[in-house]
Amino acid sequence: MSHFSYPELLTASQGDAFTPPVAFGEARLWTDTRSIQPGDFFLPLSGERFDGHHYLEQAFEAGAVGAFVERHQAAQNPQWQKLPNLIAVDSPVLAYLAMARYHREKINPVVIAVTGSSGKTTTKEMLYAALSPLKQTVKTEKNFNNEVGVSQTLLALRPGTEILIVEMGMRGLRQICLLSEAARPDVAIINNIGPAHIGLLGSLEAIAQAKLEVVEGMNPAQGLLVINQDTPHLSGLAPTLWSGKTVSYSLNEAQNLQPALEAGVEGSRFTYGGVTVTLPVPGEHMVSNALGVLKVGEALGFSAAALASGLSQFKPEKGRGERVMLQGYRDVCVIDDAYNANPDSAKASLKAFLSTVKPGKQNFLVIGGMKELGDFSQQYHQQLGFWLAAQPHINGLFTLGEEGQWLADAASSATFPVRHAQDIPHLVRQLTEGSFTLENAVLYLKGSRAYQLDQIPAALERVALNLEVPS
Repeated sequence: MSHFSYPELLTASQGDAFTPPVAFGEARLWTDTRSIQPGDFFLPLSGERFDGHHYLEQAFEAGAVGAFVERHQAAQNPQWQKLPNLIAVDSPVLAYLAMARYHREKINPVVIAVTGSSGKTTTKEMLYAALSPLKQTVKTEKNFNNEVGVSQTLLALRPGTEILIVEMGMRGLRQICLLSEAARPDVAIINNIGPAHIGLLGSLEAIAQAKLEVVEGMNPAQGLLVINQDTPHLSGLAPTLWSGKTVSYSLNEAQNLQPALEAGVEGSRFTYGGVTVTLPVPGEHMVSNALGVLKVGEALGFSAAALASGLSQFKPEKGRGERVMLQGYRDVCVIDDAYNANPDSAKASLKAFLSTVKPGKQNFLVIGGMKELGDFSQQYHQQLGFWLAAQPHINGLFTLGEEGQWLADAASSATFPVRHAQDIPHLVRQLTEGSFTLENAVLYLKGSRAYQLDQIPAALERVALNLEVPS
């Protein structure tokens, strides 16, 4: 939702109205008819399974005073002519982005774009932790990083915002380009390039090219690109697509890197430019993200010490390493890192977890499949399975789903037990009815969202309470 004056809606969208504009003053813009109140505007969005145009008349019945419509749909529905203040556009999504850009330029904060194959949301949250104590800062909520989410983020800007952090995701070529042209970043950070989406784009080179579209909305005379030098495909391609200033960072810049324990939370500590930086999360991949944040912050004129102070307060979002204690069990901790997964992020997070295990604890891994790998899927799942089979400190590996079977087969030579399940109820039974005892244990969850591993803690607690586990 956003507040707009009606003339601004026309100016930003560059649309053609069916009927003369009669509604002036403030109008709220909604994409969901369930939220519309009298005086609001409606913008219908379309997807594979829905079309917001089907709810156009419902929007007016709820009190809408105007709406955007797709031009060809307007021609096919002459009954809409009776509705007031219809603005015909080639694409409601592009109109949404146009209005978002208009509003962004009106508020004019410093805009930081964040993209990469994995860790985008984590990097965005680290930037917010570092910068929000220093300036009035706004960020993308959750992972709303597509055309709709970026539009919502930009349109939610309020006067007084000094820094805006915008996460940008993609599913193919020429998608980040649209987001960048709407957000007009002053600074862009690409934190890595990996095989996420390789099933759609076909190669790491194509993925790097897609991520580098973030520069297309930037001014080469003033903009700054921050890239991870440890990613060869990125550092080699960037100079061919971006003529402005570039700053790179590398894990080698983290001196004296070591595990740290802060308030009972496993983390990392390192020295950067003479300043000690403490992160309340473990793993070299997290340190790499923090280094990128430091580079961005320094480019904006802040000291490493001030940025390190904010980073020390960083907290991962739900499903990104969140720790919860299981009710009904004796000292069982679940680490929910199952918001998403790709080969690089899975290996990095598992490596970080295994580096922090404590003697005497049981360590069980629950791994769902990794999606969007296309023809490369079996190869990447097998590679992860072979790697896990050689790792110490694992007391049991549980895999889930079709892709998980490839992983389990590859890990079958391991000295620890390997179990495969087709669904979550089956997996829960393996954990609670087999030879394993769930006590004094850590259960680490990793996999793509499609596998819904976040349901496992509640399912295990239902078992402890002698309740039925949903099938």
